[in-house]
Amino acid sequence: MSSQSIILLRHSLVACICAAAMQYSYAENVTSFESALAKVQSYQTQDKPWQQVQQISELNIQQSRLWQNPSISLEQSGFGSGQEQEFNVGVSQPLDLFGQRKLNRVIANTSNQQIQLQQQLWKAQSQLIVKFAWSQFALAEVEQSAYSVQLKTSKVNLDSAQKRYQAGSIALVDFERAQIEALEIQRLYEQAMLNKQAAGRQLSNLWGGETSSHLQLNKTAIPWPEQSLQTVQRYIAEGWLEKLYALNIQQSDHQIENLRIQARPNPTLNVGMKRSKTPNESNDTTLAIGVAIPLNIFNRQQYAIPMVQQQQILLNQQQQRELKQQILDIANSMHQLKGLRSQFDATTAQVTLATKVQSRTLLGFQAGKLSITDVQQATTQLQNLRLGQLQILRQAWQTALAAEALSIGTSYEEISRSDAYTQLNKKAVEASQNLINGGAR
Repeated sequence: MSSQSIILLRHSLVACICAAAMQYSYAENVTSFESALAKVQSYQTQDKPWQQVQQISELNIQQSRLWQNPSISLEQSGFGSGQEQEFNVGVSQPLDLFGQRKLNRVIANTSNQQIQLQQQLWKAQSQLIVKFAWSQFALAEVEQSAYSVQLKTSKVNLDSAQKRYQAGSIALVDFERAQIEALEIQRLYEQAMLNKQAAGRQLSNLWGGETSSHLQLNKTAIPWPEQSLQTVQRYIAEGWLEKLYALNIQQSDHQIENLRIQARPNPTLNVGMKRSKTPNESNDTTLAIGVAIPLNIFNRQQYAIPMVQQQQILLNQQQQRELKQQILDIANSMHQLKGLRSQFDATTAQVTLATKVQSRTLLGFQAGKLSITDVQQATTQLQNLRLGQLQILRQAWQTALAAEALSIGTSYEEISRSDAYTQLNKKAVEASQNLINGGAR
């Protein structure tokens, strides 16, 4: 075998190994919220939107340090040989006596701090979006499991009814009722399967729509939002919203200071040279230095500054109201979540008791002591209790996620959208656009 063939074979083996490794990584099981989050973060970080925003913010800081550009003027008069000729060169440089450049640096640094806080909130919201999608799949798994158990129960009922019908113990109409019940449970089970598949696709879309990953949750554990209280407390302790609101007020202060600087007569230094040439070929060169001072007589920002001050008052009041309302809503949600847990535990006890009643009712029917109607009533009661428990579980997740969303300044409606991650990435683009617009002033 030639050396070239060996090299080609080596490259082929490396390609196969890499392909197998990629296939194994994509076939990796997703068994918990943590594994789903890791998979989403691995995919979503390929775009790195906030790293680009951070780069723009750093460039904005560098831009704020620059001086204003000078201007140069050239003027020539007298072009004939018998005329007196004059050539003027002038350079004008705006001075910064009142700290405009320093203020620009402060504004850029404040914007950078805002970007960093927004990035923290963005990460928290991205995790919340994944948690919502994962919770929907977990709830769909619970629903499918409940109907699976119910389907087995209805089949046992149907088998018992068929045996009694064949033995002549019950009428045909009773056997047909059992068939109708079994077909309805079968339909609901298939619907639950479709819901689970849809929830799985919605979750897998967060890592690029790749659906070969195995979504296998722990069916023995109840997917109750146990960690929501700790998550909310941690987000509140971080104080991201309070810090961001404080920076908003700082930006308003900077805007007021910027208007005050504009109201002051910032001078412009003018340096020029004039060269004159008379018809008798005598030359005369003179240097001129002057200062141009604007007369801020009519526009002293006397109305713009009070407008911004009033806006600042409104902004501060609005932010304080939002923070207060968020704390109240979060407290109400946590109280409601505690009550839902009590209801869930009570329903669990009811399901256990109803399962025993249904089993004993079926034994009584098989022994000829009870009717098919008794079996159907016990089975329906068990099904309603399971569905009620599932409904409590859904409400608990919605309440918990709504509280977590409030703690980072967003809402349940925002994180539950089908395009929530797309809308979230738009915030990074908007943040970069605000930086560019602010630096262009």
